[in-house]
Amino acid sequence: MVAGALNPTMGTFGIVVTRKKPGHFVALTENGRIDAHLAQSGVSLTAALGRRSPISIKDARQGPTNGVPMTQAGSTKSVDPFDITVAMPALDGEPCVSDTDRDVWSKFRIVYDVSIEAPPFKVVGVLLLLPSQDPMALTERGSELFLPVFAPSVQFNGTPIIDTPRDGVLVNRSHIRRVNATMRHDANSETDARLS
Repeated sequence: MVAGALNPTMGTFGIVVTRKKPGHFVALTENGRIDAHLAQSGVSLTAALGRRSPISIKDARQGPTNGVPMTQAGSTKSVDPFDITVAMPALDGEPCVSDTDRDVWSKFRIVYDVSIEAPPFKVVGVLLLLPSQDPMALTERGSELFLPVFAPSVQFNGTPIIDTPRDGVLVNRSHIRRVNATMRHDANSETDARLS
């Protein structure tokens, strides 16, 4: 792991681990939020969601999106990826895209500043897309169900969600209703600054 703009967690003593619980995530849906752990160990959140089938979970808590305290939901044993609008690592969870992948993507993909409307949520951040991908076509079906948005801010009915992670969230393409995107012209320097 290298210290730099894409890895601001390096300290004077070497690597600083800021996230420790693989599979701990938060799912935002139209009806509220679920805080849970993936039941299957060794699987990333992105890989689990990419299977497009219900995800087995454990230690689930549920509540409204507006920050009201959550309650145990022991009877909730799975969640359907199609019900999730935004998925993100919990504050102590692993990032949805590894530092290595994000570093490679930032060098070989086109950088867009983006605003995505996926009611009742709005996600603002940075997209890293292949040259063949058109950000305006993200509302159409694609091979990837979830799209990573880096350096995100997420709003619920206009109110910011304060526990949004700095590195990235996953937005369900089937929930996207509108995309506004602006391509960056000096991608290398601006990408490093924005993703840090």
